[in-house]
Amino acid sequence: MNDVLLRPTAREATRHPITMDEALALQAMGAFKGKRTQLLDGEIHEMPSDGLRHIHYAMKIGRRLGAVLPEDRYFIGVQTTLHLSRYNGPSPDVYVLSAGPLVKETPPERILLVVEVADTSLADDLSDSASRYARHGVAEFWVVDIPNRCTHVHRGPRDGAYPAPLRVAFEQPLAPALIADVALRIADFDPPAGFVDEE
Repeated sequence: MNDVLLRPTAREATRHPITMDEALALQAMGAFKGKRTQLLDGEIHEMPSDGLRHIHYAMKIGRRLGAVLPEDRYFIGVQTTLHLSRYNGPSPDVYVLSAGPLVKETPPERILLVVEVADTSLADDLSDSASRYARHGVAEFWVVDIPNRCTHVHRGPRDGAYPAPLRVAFEQPLAPALIADVALRIADFDPPAGFVDEE
């Protein structure tokens, strides 16, 4: 996701990194009115609007997972905040947690899958986002690469980094390692003929 850092004022520049609790309090006070934001490494970033193709694939993936995964065993977030840690609240396109109460700092063992859809944000998702999820021990992170029609599958982080990702073509089945009996074929979510993106 290509986002923009919301620069602090000169007086605020000496503040400590912002926590999720502080970010939520600022939001409740109306500090980010009209803006979509996420907290990354203690800094608040404004998120740009998503293009139509991005929205299409993200919602299709989220709905398919919601249709096949039982609600009593999984929680599925779609384009909403993942409370990753005290200083990190990214908003991935889709994420899957094992069942349980939502908490301020989600244990990595409960995060079964995180998915980002990349149309114009591929470089950021393969670098910054992948690094952040690896540092937080997220077992599996997909980057759905629309222009190149493949998914970059990151698995098994070690020492805060993922090994080189596996590239899976949209036409090939793709199964999350930690979610049994589920396989997706991203090509099944291709937009219909005549679909026109605004970008």
